[in-house]
This record gives sequence, C-alpha cells and structure tokens, in this order.
Amino acid sequence: MNNQINTAFLKRKEILSEATDSFRLFDGIGDGNSDFFIDVFAGHWLVSYLDKEPESVVKCELPRESLWFKKLDKNNKESARCEEGDSSNTQITIRENNVRYLVDLKIGYSQGIFLDQRDNRFEVRARSSGIRILNCFSYTCAFSVVAALGGAASTTSIDLSNSYLEWGKSNFELNGIDPNQDEHYFCRGDVFEWLRQFRKKERMFGGIILDPPSFSRAGKQGVFSAEKDYSSLVTEAAHLIERGGWVLASCNHRGISSEKFGNELIIGMDNARRNIKTINQKPMTSDFPGDDYLKSFWIEIE
Repeated sequence: MNNQINTAFLKRKEILSEATDSFRLFDGIGDGNSDFFIDVFAGHWLVSYLDKEPESVVKCELPRESLWFKKLDKNNKESARCEEGDSSNTQITIRENNVRYLVDLKIGYSQGIFLDQRDNRFEVRARSSGIRILNCFSYTCAFSVVAALGGAASTTSIDLSNSYLEWGKSNFELNGIDPNQDEHYFCRGDVFEWLRQFRKKERMFGGIILDPPSFSRAGKQGVFSAEKDYSSLVTEAAHLIERGGWVLASCNHRGISSEKFGNELIIGMDNARRNIKTINQKPMTSDFPGDDYLKSFWIEIE
C-alpha cells in the first residue's frame, strides 16, 4: 500500500506547480485502491475512507504536517479526527495557483474548498476581466475570489449560509481584496429567489457560475434536486446573461451521466429562448484520475 501512495505522490509532483500546495494525493480506484482518498492541504493530510481506517497511511513515511481521518458517510457527516500533529491547529491557509484560501481541517462536510474545481477556478479567473460575475451556491466564495483577482467589474455571491459567506469574505481578505467594496455583493438566501429578483431589476451578468449541491433545502423552492431541477435553474440564470456572456455549469451527482447533464443544460437554455454559441465539457483536473463524477460544461451565449 505504501508503494501505491508513494507512486501517486510522485505523479502529483510531475503535474502540479509550486504555485499549488493543495491537491488530491490519492484518488481511490484511480490510484489502485477504492477504499480511501487522501487530500493534502498545505502539507496537512486528510484521509477519507469508506469502511475501515487505512492503517497503511499512518505507516507511510512521506513528510506531512499533520494527519486527519474522516469516514465517508452521507447520513452522518462527522468531524475529522487528528491522528498525528497538533489537533488544535485546524484552520490553515492553503495556496492554489498562488491564490489563498482558508481551510478548516476538522469540519465534517467539506474543508472549505472543493479541490476538484481547481481547473475551473483557473479558467474563471482568465474569463472575468471587465465583466460582472454571478456565483450561485457560492459556498466560501472561491470562484468569486478568482473572478475578482481576474479583474471582474463586480462579483455577486449567493449562498443560504451566512457563515459560509463570512468565510468567503475572509478569503477575499487573504488575497488583498476588501470584500466591503461596492463592487462585491454577498447575498444570503435561496438562489432561485435571488435570480427572480435580479430579473425583475434587469440586472445582467457577463459570467454566471452554477455549482449546486446534488440536494439542498431552500426557501420557497423547497428541496433542490440536481436530477430534477437543474434545467429550471439554467432557465432562471439564462435570463440574466448578457449577449456574448458565459455560464459554467457543474454537477457532481454520480447518478447523472454527462450526456444527460448536457441535454438538461440545452433544455434550460431553450426554455429561456437563449441561443448557445458553444457548449464544451471540461475534463476533471488531473489529480483526480478515479471516478469522473464531476461534470463541468462551459456555455457561451450568442
């Protein structure tokens, strides 16, 4: 098992630059073992496992600042447990393409950033100069941060959780951006309700990011299901896209194929009577060679 981890580590060293210190070190079946995954956050290891805690990881002699374990259980999202290192040092700053983010090693759901979206964040930054960016389901606002660094005219971040939006403001500050400036907006509440409000106010955007969870509870909308509601989400967002603008649409629901997801996006655009100029699927980032669960499409609008 140690040989598998060492081999995976060497592969990551070949594909990642010094500008990034956080990545998926071991991606389950993609690296030879379907029972566990290892994410590295600035030298701190987080091991997520399905059944039994993998003892081989503890014995692995690769250098690390600390070692944390978290059992993958969708019905019981427990906090991660520290096996090695300082258990009180849970909040750290990581670096991805020289952008800084705050991460919490202990929390149960996610550590504050989804590493599998690294390539999309890089492209959002490249596409954001001079345009207004809307980041739906923004979580800790990572996409908004790179948009601001890319020269966006404004960023608008929507999330149900005020705690996550405050976390997002901290991410802005880590990168030398004042989140209280007039061009950065943080909107707490249901995405569908905000999209309808923006439409009434004729507020338009040059780029829109749709990266919802597979399931979520929300205000009047009730429960959002990616499988049933994604096309409706696209329709509502499409009304707000400027001519020549773009949409990044992502879905991590393993029960939805890339073909089905792409069709839902086209249906959503058609229902909004918006013409698609191009639609292209982006492959998963290279340190995730296992299950292709994340579907990401870039859509350009005429």
